[in-house]
Amino acid sequence: MKRLALTGGFATGKSTVARMFMEAGIPWINADELVHQLMAPGTTVWEEIVEAFGQSILKADRTIARDRLGDIIFADPQKQARLEAIIHPRVRQQILEKVRRLEAAGEKAVLLEIPLLFEAGWDQEEKWDAIIVVTCDAKTQAKRARQKFGFNEKEIRARLNAQLPMQAKVKRADFVIDNNGTHEETKKQVHGVKSQVDKN
Repeated sequence: MKRLALTGGFATGKSTVARMFMEAGIPWINADELVHQLMAPGTTVWEEIVEAFGQSILKADRTIARDRLGDIIFADPQKQARLEAIIHPRVRQQILEKVRRLEAAGEKAVLLEIPLLFEAGWDQEEKWDAIIVVTCDAKTQAKRARQKFGFNEKEIRARLNAQLPMQAKVKRADFVIDNNGTHEETKKQVHGVKSQVDKN
């Protein structure tokens, strides 16, 4: 089974592109969704995060306020590394389990959306048939971050600084999808990548 990794910068539209691949017939595993599940109140991961970062990161319903947690970790690389040490091994385990199930079910390919693929070193540690990077220009990226997450300029900058620069991601990609244009323009690129992957 072919393993395709999809990544890109913060707020570049990775999930939109991943959904297009799914609509084209490739199952999609979303690492961020798995993180949400792992961080649910009462889980081991939730307990470890609260112990590491304190009660101030909790909302009234005991769920973790990801924006508050983000403000803490993006201001301190050591704290970011601490959070990643709690989350990444568990997410990876769940991803590999889902991949095994899809392979056993006879799927020919799977798309794994992993925002921190390069930062976490997964591009080197796992075997990929293709790495796909989703890009857009900085202005579009900032606009999407404001609209989707309500972030201000300082919050956007902190998150961008915590990630590998876009040019570095593009250099390590097998395919690049420019997500600056219309939905149809992006979809056309997705189908182009899919046909290339199908051929190989």
